[in-house]
Amino acid sequence: MGLQAPSLPQVISHATADGIEVLDRIGESEVNLSLWQRPADPVVEQELSALEADSLPDVRCWTSSTSFDDDVHLLLKQRHLDPEDFKQWRLDLARIAKSFFALSEERKVALRLETTDGDGCRRFHVDRTQLRLLCTYRGPGTEWLKNEQVDRVALANFRPNECVLQNGEASTFEPFWVGILKGESFPGNVGNGLVHRSPPVSGTDQVRVLFCLDC
Repeated sequence: MGLQAPSLPQVISHATADGIEVLDRIGESEVNLSLWQRPADPVVEQELSALEADSLPDVRCWTSSTSFDDDVHLLLKQRHLDPEDFKQWRLDLARIAKSFFALSEERKVALRLETTDGDGCRRFHVDRTQLRLLCTYRGPGTEWLKNEQVDRVALANFRPNECVLQNGEASTFEPFWVGILKGESFPGNVGNGLVHRSPPVSGTDQVRVLFCLDC
């Protein structure tokens, strides 16, 4: 009987845990997703329950660690929303952003707040950013694929989703979960960006409330 080649350990490309410390693992070379699986905050849920699909139609700005809450405050006021009605949400946003600013070495980042009942990017894709933070506070969350599920040749050739997804089903962020996604522009990460897409919600009467930071 011939010798068999030793089995190699599987490289895990995603890190998940129920503590915020897991977000720091995005700095590990093989990790392209760090996901904080946290419970929902009922106070924040109540604050956001009255938001409609056009309340925050993809509002965005540049922000920094020192101006973040002021920038959120201004974005809400520009949409005729009273920032004082969203105190707990703003505190939660600031807490999450603090971790992201530490990982991005305190650079300015792009802030986006969005409420929508339509479909975003329905194609599986990778970001051309270095890092992206996503948290869906209401409605279905981002869908993502493990590395071993992805046909990256099909992805690069803009083939349909069913060609990109080789096996199984996409994983999904639950509401309030915080994910940091490593993109193709992160140093040394070409060909290993996290493959993901926005969930289809058009026609379901669901409203998504999304928070995003990019660097």
